[in-house]
Amino acid sequence: MSDKFKRFLPVLIVAFVAALVLLWQPNPKAPVEEIGRAKLERLMEQKAISSANLTPKAYKDIYEVKGTYQRGMTSPKVDFSITTHLTEGQIQALLDRPNSGVQVPTASVKSRFIEHAGTLIVASLVICLLIYHTNIGRSKGTHKVRQRPSIRFADVAGIEEAKSEVQEVIDFLRDPAKYKKLGGNLPKGILLIGPPGTGKTMLARAMAGEANAHFFSASGSDFNEMYVGVGAKRVRDLFRQARSQKPAIIFIDEIDCLGKNRKTDQNGEMQQTNNALLTEMDGFDSSEGVIVVAATNRPEDLDEALLRPGRFDRKVFVPLPDAKGRRAILQSHGRKAPIHAPEYALQVLAQTTVGMSGAELANVINEAAIISAQKKNTHISLTELEEARDKVRFGKERRSMILQADERRVVAYHEAGHAVVHLQMTQLPELHKVSIIPRGQALGTTTTMPREDQNIHSRKFLVEQLAVLMGGRAAENIFIGDMTNGANGDLDSAKNIARKMIHDWGMGKKLYYEPSRDDAEREINSLLEDAMKTAHEIMHKFRKETELLAEKLLTDETLTREEVLQLFGQSPAEESGSSDPTSATSELAAA
Repeated sequence: MSDKFKRFLPVLIVAFVAALVLLWQPNPKAPVEEIGRAKLERLMEQKAISSANLTPKAYKDIYEVKGTYQRGMTSPKVDFSITTHLTEGQIQALLDRPNSGVQVPTASVKSRFIEHAGTLIVASLVICLLIYHTNIGRSKGTHKVRQRPSIRFADVAGIEEAKSEVQEVIDFLRDPAKYKKLGGNLPKGILLIGPPGTGKTMLARAMAGEANAHFFSASGSDFNEMYVGVGAKRVRDLFRQARSQKPAIIFIDEIDCLGKNRKTDQNGEMQQTNNALLTEMDGFDSSEGVIVVAATNRPEDLDEALLRPGRFDRKVFVPLPDAKGRRAILQSHGRKAPIHAPEYALQVLAQTTVGMSGAELANVINEAAIISAQKKNTHISLTELEEARDKVRFGKERRSMILQADERRVVAYHEAGHAVVHLQMTQLPELHKVSIIPRGQALGTTTTMPREDQNIHSRKFLVEQLAVLMGGRAAENIFIGDMTNGANGDLDSAKNIARKMIHDWGMGKKLYYEPSRDDAEREINSLLEDAMKTAHEIMHKFRKETELLAEKLLTDETLTREEVLQLFGQSPAEESGSSDPTSATSELAAA
């Protein structure tokens, strides 16, 4: 028997009982029947009429007789109504006869059922609505309960710091007596903060799995309803269920949808739901064996009362993985995949996926498997892994996209300009690959391969980055003799970096706190002009190499760093460098 049928079984029973009561109770009204004088006289002789009156109908010589009759001295009085073709005088004479009576025909079960069918339907609908609104909020609160998830910390890779921060929560849920005897209390709430796809939900499930605790999962949107008070009821039901099945972890994903700042959110239902959450978190003790874990990528939207000590008083940051974390994530997702030379292939892939989240890395492995299956390969090689990486980052190759010869030439020189300028830089990570194959919105790509992640960038690093971004436009000016709108993406990235250097990072001649200052804007323009000047100088100095690389791209479409250096007559030399997610790729954006 399904859960849905069990919920509606009481409704069906009540409706069936109501139908029986309505069908078998005495009929309060006799049906209107067309009769003649003889039948009326015969009926009147059988039962006495207590009262009666005569009402003319719309048609000539047709009257309606309404009255009350009684079967016996102890029987209740019953109203009747009979339509007849008799004249008023004839009916009055019959009613005036002494000891007159009428026998009204009893309605059949079928006729009574038809008469009360509408009442039964309306009554059933009302009962269904009452039961639905009585249980509203309970259905969404119970359908995501998972009894002790099977995920463990070994299944969560790339966020070792976050796992170490929540380890004590697991120890407490396993052995609360060890902490209680020392007077220790665990935080009531743990807030996981990080970009989308970094593994916050998986970390919460692993906590429940490691602690052998029940896992109550809900999303912030599950508490949003048009009915005022419904969201608050769901919050109370969720906490009540968790208390009844201790130890338990209550996980609320996307809590920014539920706990928005009440100063900016004027929705009465959401404020009531938020208040219910605040009250419930105040109403239980973490020593009971119930821990609240929430996840968000927008902590700035949360209400201050929700973040104070005693509620979500511990914040665990789950950042994007570094090179070591990316390698661990790729190994975790690639354990069952037949990867050729996995140590080398995954190391290269980890170095060239700066800024990718754990979810994106898992998608790269999956896409590589799909590509290999389409090629009918028995193993996944580095070629398929890199193709999958570019597909996830930029989009699928658009080889069906027909570019005119002049357009392909512009793209080739544009990407060659990026690559040549990049090879002259000392602070940036080494060049990895340059391609003129269209992907997604990009008509060409130039990617880098850092040796390690870098979190702090010097002014020199950023200035070199600006020069590389301007390399495509400089190549267009020198070799094409014109400018195109294909440099739109590069120019946007360069403007954003220059603006942050002046306004956010204080790398100008002065510190500017007002974005509208004219002298600050002049410094931003000066940075961009210097970067363009540097790119032009490199293009003129390495004009022959740029032309050679562009022509090679027109024939081969994609070249690795080693192939580029061999084209220039150099041996691949080791280059030191680092990377930043914003400098990993320079794109020639389509208009």
